[in-house]
Amino acid sequence: MSNEWTQPRQNSIEAIAHAMTVADGAEYDIRMSIDGELILHHNARIERSEKDEQYEGLRPYVEQNHSDDLRNAGFDLFSDMIEDSRVRSAWIEGNAFSCIEIKRPHPKSKLAGGYLPSEKRVDWIVRMMQRVSEIMEKEPAPERTAVFYCFDPATMRASQKADVNIPAAPINPFIPPWGPGPLRRTMALPSFARSTVPRMINRWRSAGSPVLPLASDHIRSWSKYLHLGRPVSLTPSSVKRLNRQRKGYPIHVWPAPIDLERTIIDAGMTAVSDKMDPTVLQTSRGETRWMKPGTKPLSPELWTRMADPSEDSELLLAEAKEYPTWSDLDMSERREHLGHLASRLQCDSIAIDEGAPPWEMPRFIGHRGAGKSHKEG
Repeated sequence: MSNEWTQPRQNSIEAIAHAMTVADGAEYDIRMSIDGELILHHNARIERSEKDEQYEGLRPYVEQNHSDDLRNAGFDLFSDMIEDSRVRSAWIEGNAFSCIEIKRPHPKSKLAGGYLPSEKRVDWIVRMMQRVSEIMEKEPAPERTAVFYCFDPATMRASQKADVNIPAAPINPFIPPWGPGPLRRTMALPSFARSTVPRMINRWRSAGSPVLPLASDHIRSWSKYLHLGRPVSLTPSSVKRLNRQRKGYPIHVWPAPIDLERTIIDAGMTAVSDKMDPTVLQTSRGETRWMKPGTKPLSPELWTRMADPSEDSELLLAEAKEYPTWSDLDMSERREHLGHLASRLQCDSIAIDEGAPPWEMPRFIGHRGAGKSHKEG
């Protein structure tokens, strides 16, 4: 394998296509332009580092601009992304997964209410969900291959109002759509502290969310002790206790550090990673990286060998690439894989059908496509 890999710009079509091709799918951010088109972009404000000649004439906030002007300035559109042959093949035909994070406008844009939660902001989120559905009307996302993420506490109410086929999952902690990164994180502390992982699982499940997007700070580093309750970690005993509590309920961990990728997936959770370089064959612990555990699941024997640093990663990956995709598995083969997964998750059984992998299937997802490449803003 070549040692040359250039990371595409985050949230670009190239980055998203990369994640859907080399991994199980992509997480990416969308914003809505003044004319109602969906722009693939993270920050509310157009980054200063990007203000060269092609950005002249653009207004400060993404949502204040027309999609034609944004496209001419190099921004990618959601409608163009789903026409990309790599994305269509991987997502619509191949069961790759899309975590579509809805971004809310900055209050200074004066488009979706002010600094406090409002119905205007909820309606903006509703319009974005419905716009995704309109763009994908001819070829909707296959069931269990997409979810809307959003940091807004009214996410589930917006999803109910939108009445579209892609379900929603709020992100905790709830972070306001304004202020510099450190301030936003400080304001999110109360939400973070009162939300233990078991409590969130119960709330998200009862609200009808198919997954819990979980910031990795909830289960690693000193921050996990900020909870008003028993901390959850990735130690074997804590994972076993958590799996007994969640009974198979899916968890997406973001961002997943490379040294914890294997641990997260072994725990039966999805890893949302910034490390999407396909030339990095091993984790920092020497484990072979397999970036398609959801769409091309391996046998328990091969998966176990990949944890052994003494094994040759190139040979293991060559063997893994010969495995059939989930789409190519017959029902008995799917049942066998899900039986192993149910045992890991300590749940009685996992529903099986002829469509995409179940929500419970651990996946490897690219954060912002091929990984974060810009600072917060």
